[in-house]
Amino acid sequence: MTAISTVARGEDSRIVDRRRVVVRAPDAWASLWAAHAGAASSAPPEIDFATTIVAGAFAGQRPSAGHAIEIVGAVDEEGGTRLMVDERPPTSAASAPSASEPTAPFHLVTLPRADGEIRWTDVTRKRAAEPTDPAGRIARASHSRKTATGLRPRTAALLSYLAGPLSGLIMLVAEPAQPFVRFHAWQSIIALGIFTIAIAVCYVVAFASLFFSANGIAVMVRLATVVWAALLVLWGVCLWQAWKGRVWKVPLAGNWAERLAAKATSGQPPVASLKGGQSSL
Repeated sequence: MTAISTVARGEDSRIVDRRRVVVRAPDAWASLWAAHAGAASSAPPEIDFATTIVAGAFAGQRPSAGHAIEIVGAVDEEGGTRLMVDERPPTSAASAPSASEPTAPFHLVTLPRADGEIRWTDVTRKRAAEPTDPAGRIARASHSRKTATGLRPRTAALLSYLAGPLSGLIMLVAEPAQPFVRFHAWQSIIALGIFTIAIAVCYVVAFASLFFSANGIAVMVRLATVVWAALLVLWGVCLWQAWKGRVWKVPLAGNWAERLAAKATSGQPPVASLKGGQSSL
């Protein structure tokens, strides 16, 4: 967990659109504070941008008092930090007619400066997505640092393709519970395995054609060459997508691999990422 510290929090921001903001420099901080508190407001709180950055979550305009937004935590993960945001509706008391003035909840925090991307997760959406989100669980696992082999998930996923189906089988045995790695291992076994079998069949048929037709040999060798070329292209794409941390699915084989990976790791909780609404200053 990364330590965060509240700079300001309330429901009276002048930023009335929904935003997630990361500020890394004093001039950008001054601009954000002026937009949030008003141009005539006092100077923004002092921030040491040599060691810290500011993150802000703005809920946008709400029709009544009682709405709240909070950055509830920060988690280190591969390639950066993930901030968890919780938005809450008003309680029954706060939603009474006397509290009908529009509000704009916000929460500004500081966290240690570090290399990497700041990502956001809406924990309210996360709870709603958990029962039916196997793809989200697999994608989320690409950012985890926990693997049985000690390798980064992206590295282990890449190794699943390196020697074709054989390396996929090895990684499947080595990683019994990491959904991202297991997805790519299964996809390597299924997708690359199908192409490998097709190439082997072409050569067997070409050998058998020695006894029947010389033309048949030439046809099967050409067909094997085409399948080889397709296999090499697919192999390269799979390596690239695994290294980028993506759950890229080969048609048909990818869906099968996703089901097998999700089934084996169904005990791990998914996390659905908040899409859109983020800016960096």
